[in-house]
Amino acid sequence: MKWKTKWLLAAIFALSVLTVAKLEQWQVIQKPLTQYVTTGKDLLVMKKWVASYLDDPEDELLAVHHEERILSTYESLQPYKNGAIVSYTQPIAIEAEQNGLVIFTGITRETGKTMTILYDDGDEVTYGFVGSFSKLPYTSIKRGDTLALLDEETMFLMVKRDGVHIDASLLPAYLSGSVE
Repeated sequence: MKWKTKWLLAAIFALSVLTVAKLEQWQVIQKPLTQYVTTGKDLLVMKKWVASYLDDPEDELLAVHHEERILSTYESLQPYKNGAIVSYTQPIAIEAEQNGLVIFTGITRETGKTMTILYDDGDEVTYGFVGSFSKLPYTSIKRGDTLALLDEETMFLMVKRDGVHIDASLLPAYLSGSVE
């Protein structure tokens, strides 16, 4: 399917969701339909449903190679809030670990420029103190896509699995790819 068609279908879908929300607000629709889309997991289910109709032949290609996870080369890791501050010797690009959905990009008081990704396996990963964003909110991502660039040589990292924050002491294992 061509990219114009995909954007048109995405716009129609987004407009439909917004219309239903407004009709509920004005009490034209009596059933609370928007309550069913309240979490990132709901967005992930909707993304997969829409993607099933927009099957892309290039999505079926399987790249078979192994490379070291770039986030496994950290210098130090210090607990901070529900995650950790991770230090590096040089600026790096943050790449998507797998397919998923960008659910937040913005600036927060605690972590500056921040981006949250909901991966297809359900992990919700937040990267803070990034230098610049490479993806916009509600953008579908593929494994290996550049999400953001780190300029400061430090970043905030927080991982939620099954709605529970992974303890900072377990983040080194997550960074190396060995947390299941």
